[in-house]
Amino acid sequence: MADIALRLPDDEAMALAQLVKRISYDDCTRLSGRFNRYAGNRLECDVMWAAIHILAGALAEGGFAPR
Repeated sequence: MADIALRLPDDEAMALAQLVKRISYDDCTRLSGRFNRYAGNRLECDVMWAAIHILAGALAEGGFAPR
């Protein structure tokens, strides 16, 4: 597992939280490589979607939960 530290100004963190709130699974499907697969043969769009949820949780934990 990768540990990634990210330091953002408050405005950028809130704006990122808003973006994460608005990204849909369909967006991930449209933006992913159709044939790219990751560990366990997971489709790239599924891995993107999981990462979005992890990011949203980390932002919320840091006090930047979108309204």
